[in-house]
Amino acid sequence: MSYGKRLQDALHRAGRTRKQLAAELEVSPQAIGMVLNGAEGVERKLSAVNNEKAAAYLGVSRLWLLTGEDEPDRQPQKIAGIGLDALIEMLPKNDLLLRAQVFAQASQLIITAVLDSRKTQVQPTSSQAEKQP
Repeated sequence: MSYGKRLQDALHRAGRTRKQLAAELEVSPQAIGMVLNGAEGVERKLSAVNNEKAAAYLGVSRLWLLTGEDEPDRQPQKIAGIGLDALIEMLPKNDLLLRAQVFAQASQLIITAVLDSRKTQVQPTSSQAEKQP
């Protein structure tokens, strides 16, 4: 099933119209129509951000909406305490570029957080350092 067909199915399940979805995503109804109908014979998808918003608004799994994998009604599980490697394993195995991009972005965020935390650590002033035995 194409992305447009899944989006149409999600709209039907939620009892919403393309105009309502367009208003929610702050895009034109024509843009939604292009996604639903595969304008110019090309499968079109919402942006990643709008896919997230649409899935939440329509009450469907964002993974199902994006890829067709998973069940439409499955809601995301809480992932607190899960390792980066486990998160990357949740990505489609055949999309190596996406997996590499996610890993690179996550690594950069971790490095930035570590560097920022080092900058904010209180450094003893020279007078404080002299008082210590």
